[in-house]
Amino acid sequence: MARPIWILGNWKQNLLRAPAAALAQALAEGLERAQGAHAAGEALRVGVAPTYLALDAVRPHTGEGPGDLRLLTQDIAAQDSGAFTGEVGPAMLAELGVGAAIIGHSERRAHFGDHDALVAAKVQCALAGGMDVVLCVGESLEQRDAGNHESVVISQLSAALGSLDEALPAGRVTLAYEPVWAIGTGRTATPEQASAMHRVIRSWLDEQGLAGADRSLLYGGSVKPHNAAALLAAGDIDGFLVGGASLDASKFLDIVSAASTHLG
Repeated sequence: MARPIWILGNWKQNLLRAPAAALAQALAEGLERAQGAHAAGEALRVGVAPTYLALDAVRPHTGEGPGDLRLLTQDIAAQDSGAFTGEVGPAMLAELGVGAAIIGHSERRAHFGDHDALVAAKVQCALAGGMDVVLCVGESLEQRDAGNHESVVISQLSAALGSLDEALPAGRVTLAYEPVWAIGTGRTATPEQASAMHRVIRSWLDEQGLAGADRSLLYGGSVKPHNAAALLAAGDIDGFLVGGASLDASKFLDIVSAASTHLG
């Protein structure tokens, strides 16, 4: 079975409930056109991750069927429930219709102390709670310039997935490579740079028995309509984790259209 292409929008700390719902409605209404021939299938999957407070406002415009706009969360607790002030666990999120969690985003790692051990705990908690996972990994500019980018990414993967059950379906854990130096900076890894890192990740997964050939690997880092096609054409890139462009319905749907054209 071919790996599905994912186009995921990370809305970060943006949009109150009403504009979040309006954006989700615009995306849901435009999705069939943007997906084209793939609207009724599983080859192309599209989702968004609003803030916690906007999840229930966005929920009516999402679903889990082929062609639906899917609902994700930007983060998740490392435990299901208990005396953990401010945390939101998988059971709570599932009750809102959330099917997957983004974990380990570079902004969580850099600003909120999501170290490797915490990321691993969140992955295990989410999976145990029935949630799917989009695990983010990536290197800083200093690490890339020092030639350590591959070892940094492999270290993050090893920490987060070291105890992953090999029998777990590949679709339960999708990976997103996001070079930190290309997030919100306007800079983008070249298609060759992104594809090369994806090949390193896929090779490591295969070495660990973690279904590298079957697992979707996304790219995140200043993805825009004008560079989406070239990134996909580079090979080994199975979609995008989109930041700023996902807050504009037209731009986000154009990226979906580029993915549909690539599949065609």
